[in-house]
Amino acid sequence: MRNNLLLFLLFISFGIFTACNPTRHIPEGKYLLVKTNIKTDSKVIAKEKFEPLIKQKPNRKILGLFRFHLWVYNKGVTGKEKKYKKSLQNIGEAPVVLDSELTDRSRQQFTLLLNKNGFFNAQVTDSVKTRKKKASITYHIKFNAPYTIHSISYATLDTGISPLINYFQQTSLLLPGNRYEEEIFSKERERITNNLKDRGYYFFNRNYITYQIDSSLGTHQIDINLYINRVNENIGSAAIGSNSIMDHQAYKLRNIYIQTDFNPKDINSNITQDTTLYNGYYILSAGKYRILRDNVLVRNLYIKPGDKYHQTDLDFTYKNLQDLNVFKFINLYFREVPRDSSQNEYLLDLQVQLTPVENQNFTLESEATNTGGNIGIAGSFGYRNKNTFRGAEVLDIKLKGGLEAIPNFNDAVEKKRFFFFNTYEIGPEISLTFKKLLLLPSVEKLLKRDANPKTSIVLGYNQQVRPDYNRSITNFSYSWNANLSKRLRLLFYLADINAVKVTLSPEFRAKLEGLNDQRLLYTYDTHIISSIRTTLIYTNQNLGKTKNFIYLRVSPEVSVKLFNANQNPSEFFKADYDFSYHHYINPINSVVYRLAMGFGLPYGNSRALPFEKSFFAGGANSVRAWSARTLGPGSYKKTINIEQSGDIKIESNIEYRSELMRFPNGIILEGAAFVDAGNIWTRNEDIGRPDGKFELSHIIEEFGIGAGSGLRFNFSFFILRLDAAVKLRDPSLDLSKRWVYPNQKFGIGDFNWNLAIGYPF
Repeated sequence: MRNNLLLFLLFISFGIFTACNPTRHIPEGKYLLVKTNIKTDSKVIAKEKFEPLIKQKPNRKILGLFRFHLWVYNKGVTGKEKKYKKSLQNIGEAPVVLDSELTDRSRQQFTLLLNKNGFFNAQVTDSVKTRKKKASITYHIKFNAPYTIHSISYATLDTGISPLINYFQQTSLLLPGNRYEEEIFSKERERITNNLKDRGYYFFNRNYITYQIDSSLGTHQIDINLYINRVNENIGSAAIGSNSIMDHQAYKLRNIYIQTDFNPKDINSNITQDTTLYNGYYILSAGKYRILRDNVLVRNLYIKPGDKYHQTDLDFTYKNLQDLNVFKFINLYFREVPRDSSQNEYLLDLQVQLTPVENQNFTLESEATNTGGNIGIAGSFGYRNKNTFRGAEVLDIKLKGGLEAIPNFNDAVEKKRFFFFNTYEIGPEISLTFKKLLLLPSVEKLLKRDANPKTSIVLGYNQQVRPDYNRSITNFSYSWNANLSKRLRLLFYLADINAVKVTLSPEFRAKLEGLNDQRLLYTYDTHIISSIRTTLIYTNQNLGKTKNFIYLRVSPEVSVKLFNANQNPSEFFKADYDFSYHHYINPINSVVYRLAMGFGLPYGNSRALPFEKSFFAGGANSVRAWSARTLGPGSYKKTINIEQSGDIKIESNIEYRSELMRFPNGIILEGAAFVDAGNIWTRNEDIGRPDGKFELSHIIEEFGIGAGSGLRFNFSFFILRLDAAVKLRDPSLDLSKRWVYPNQKFGIGDFNWNLAIGYPF
């Protein structure tokens, strides 16, 4: 075993060594660029602003250690030509050879950025160091004094806009004393443009706003004049021809036409067969069937006939129609109404063309499972209707089933197997989601326009047949959820009910009673769980933008007694939170830090949290060196083959993620290295599981710690993840032997493998 480990380490070391010493492929007189650095004499502009402007960067490093892509490329150009080597060249990355022209262009880009931020007298230089065919570049930036705004004035000759000039100037983003920044100039143009569009100026755009800048004061200060041009103003006579200079006009909406069965592929099929006037809107149909009920369609519109054109209302209307998820294409276009002697208003007609999606689909899924080393197969058949009652209601019906081979808790139980499977599970689930808050119309009116409110009703049943017991679970939930803000979403479960019926085999019951563990007996007791739960989710992630972001989920839950006839209700309070910070390093590297905690308090006639509401540790999304639900509680030495649950949980993770390679078919292979730590504890002493009680002074020494690495196959629509981890610190061992590898030899069998879908957090 020791020899195998030595060979493995030698192979890894050789790979790293060859990846870090690739200069043998660099021609004489040339240098491999291995490092770029930026040194500045001020932090006014962050270095991160300059880094994307560097035109030549070193070959990428994975996990911040070695240039794997360069190593792959060099393997493809070394030795005899082979077909597979061409693929290695495509996957890998050619060596970045120092190019002085690209260095000059980088300096020029730095200067442009400095000029855009008011540093017109800044100095940018570079220095290159070379050694053994390797080169590093350092860019030196000296900012010098910036130009600041001395004064700013606003003006226009447009008679309709001129009353707004004072308002625009008083609310300006450009303030005397501030540094010259072109980005702020651009934002000010956008602000004024959006304001005018929300006042009816449909044809106005940002190009009508011009700046005149005077920097002749000689004091590193500038005077700014912002001018709003009229139509055809400041355009040469040859360009405008016979067109005259005229004021911008504010427009009103005359008629709004909506067609929900528009076919962009066959224009002739869109001839209107039916027109309905509903609350002032013209609803058109090319066929006899209406995709949506009229009241549902109109409820999602924030524009109406007779209103002034308002860009913000139009944007919210577009988003609402998208959120219905029943339209494939949404096209909104305006047509100016001709003016004549009988009608001299400036009017627009709006045509809303909606192309529906296929509402119904069937799914068939299958998967292989490995839960704590227990092999199994599972599958599901599903039906979905996205527009069940013509109100964008989503109906989901699923039938799930699975087979698994698990060890018996009690060998005396007769084994009934299907092939080598001895555990069977099957159950249907029905859910219905409405695009509104049912029973809460007054609350929905208070929500913001982008709240996207929903009501979900779920009913499910699950039957489990195991060697030692049979268990049936009937669950019902009724929940509301909505966006409270752009970053914050609320989920409120008014009712979350689980009715659990357990039938134990005589041998299994005798074994449990022999252990004299009341908590364990309670886990396998028939009971009803009824609770109210709230979940708040906050994230400042911007989709499509690469930057640092956080994710926070907080979820308190309390049981409620719904049925007086129920003699065995579970009574408890539970709260847990999950926080993660995603640190963006560069386009292929990032680090994720996570901390999750939970606390449960049973009360009344409950001695512990019900099994379904307990905390667990270990598995693909937890401490990955342990199989699912096998870590803890505390420093308990596991003597029975049963999943371990607890009332308290603390868990932390650090994961370094790096892109390894991109394949021609679009699949991305990613790598990860991680360290996980955590455990669960019982709130009270459990005689059946000694040393499992939570004690503040023993938290650190009872943390299970594991480390490992993994691969993620990113197919864009889902991620297949394979992680392998080993135990570094095992709290179930004696205190002096909890650090594993000083006390035992490493073996490949020490790895715990996890196959899962999606990122762990």
